[in-house]
Amino acid sequence: MTLFVGTSGWAYKEWKPDFYPATLPQKDFLRFYGEQLTGCEINATFYRRQSDATFLRWKDSVPEGFRFAVKAHRGMSYGLDLSITDQKLELIAGFRDSVANLGKKLGAVMVQFPHKDPQRDAVLELLRVLPDNVPYAFDFKKDAWDAPEFRKQLSDGGATLCWTDRSGDVPDELPPGPVAYVRLRVERYTEEQRAAWRDRLEKEAVERDVYVFVKHETGPANDPLGGVALARWLVEETS
Repeated sequence: MTLFVGTSGWAYKEWKPDFYPATLPQKDFLRFYGEQLTGCEINATFYRRQSDATFLRWKDSVPEGFRFAVKAHRGMSYGLDLSITDQKLELIAGFRDSVANLGKKLGAVMVQFPHKDPQRDAVLELLRVLPDNVPYAFDFKKDAWDAPEFRKQLSDGGATLCWTDRSGDVPDELPPGPVAYVRLRVERYTEEQRAAWRDRLEKEAVERDVYVFVKHETGPANDPLGGVALARWLVEETS
């Protein structure tokens, strides 16, 4: 199994010159990013469908072992009504066809739910109609969604609960599922927290693929306790 580590996006000019070389043109950012890191969470797909040519360009810019995690279009999970309609099924089919252009470099799809109140049955129904050729990570904004039996139902359906870390504390275990999906959202970790997360992720990656995405807005791009430099540190320490 493998650990895929990166940030949410790569097109950040403010990473020059600490991550990207000062003279590197923006068109080469993803190629360079793919040489340093092993995964990337794509956020643009949440807002609109990307062209086939765009996906193919992204796929061809990164090495064979690189994996993208693609954020599902908001139309799938952001409406007040989560019920399955013909319109939603059409949206899901179009999304499936477009992200398929990434080929084997498509690692996972992340689906976000902003709702305050649990609608677990509706979420499980959505999971049943999603294409089963890729694992899913479901990200819920409220802890009220989380329960052991619901974690198992997601896992049985081919998904996992996205683990979002906002405290630096490392859990004893990550939610079950075909993959693990972690978003490290602390602005700056301590050296002890960073080491503990490295150990947890390495152990998890023995059993299944693990996707880890660090908060990209954090501090300078050369601080290995936060942001893209932390992602690079994790890659170097777990290679």
